[in-house]
Amino acid sequence: MSDTAISTRGPAPSEPASVQVPIADLKSLMIRTCAAAGVPDSAARRVADHFLTGELRGKPSHGLAKFTFESRFFPERQAPPEIVRERGAFAVVDAHREIGPLSADFATAAAIERARRLGVGLVGVINSQRYGVLSTFTEAIAAHGLVGIAANTSRAEAVPAGGATPVLGVNPLSFALPTLGEPLSADMGTTLAPMGVLWEHRRSGRPLPEECFVDADGRTTRDPHAASSAIVFGDHRGLALSLLIQSLTGSLFGFPMGNDVDSTWTTGYAFIALDPAFAAPDKDAAAANTRLANQLRAASAADGTWRVPGDQGRALEAAAREKGTVLVPGPLLARLSARAAGDFTSD
Repeated sequence: MSDTAISTRGPAPSEPASVQVPIADLKSLMIRTCAAAGVPDSAARRVADHFLTGELRGKPSHGLAKFTFESRFFPERQAPPEIVRERGAFAVVDAHREIGPLSADFATAAAIERARRLGVGLVGVINSQRYGVLSTFTEAIAAHGLVGIAANTSRAEAVPAGGATPVLGVNPLSFALPTLGEPLSADMGTTLAPMGVLWEHRRSGRPLPEECFVDADGRTTRDPHAASSAIVFGDHRGLALSLLIQSLTGSLFGFPMGNDVDSTWTTGYAFIALDPAFAAPDKDAAAANTRLANQLRAASAADGTWRVPGDQGRALEAAAREKGTVLVPGPLLARLSARAAGDFTSD
């Protein structure tokens, strides 16, 4: 299908001015935002660290912008997460609208405990606020020598190429494998671009990336005001993976799926921990994964490519922390500053 032209609402806006901001200052603004919403200091620091990790790893749609967007819901938290149903390796958590990273930490700990005891831990979460990057949770699982998997469903906002009617969501997935060093981890959505890109481009009016979104008629568009759905990657292969994630975070735990996911609170999450020592007690999974990662890195060096998921993000984070500052669009910094001053309504 042909690409829809950018809407004629006047001249295309220029890239918003950005400023270098010390990482410590950004963290302070995020902690102040949490404090204004009544979040205790230790929890506030954890939330700030989580979203900063996404920003520093080169995923701005899941970093400061996501924090600023999601922080509108911080005052709605009701109570700590609670396991409301469990049997064997399974547990279902009512998060009571807790902030996303805190809900996920609770579920991750429950999955690790079950995997240690039973070899497998499968924990579903409902009624939670959202988080940023998933890899921080799967890496936490892998740090215990376990295989970690995390995924969530989302509103029906994704279509295969050529489609116009959304049923599935962006449905992200992360996994992490234990190694003798840093976990081998991947973090991806099942669409060519996350919906966060659409929200930010609507605010700025800038054109969307090419061939990533469609309008209500299924025509690809770069107009953020005309776009309604993200395009699933990989045609039918990506759609099949998205369908699997939908069931893992939906019917497996009795959570809504498809068009029944109608709000933040009906979004389902899954955290899975697997202990390789139960299947192969005489083998060292971490050592085996390390050898595999080293082979991939050797091939990467030979070909001049990135082949080990997670490596590039960690390299970006290390460089940013050494530099000590992050380039932040001016409008985003203004929104974050407003949140820190207690404004949870403007956007």
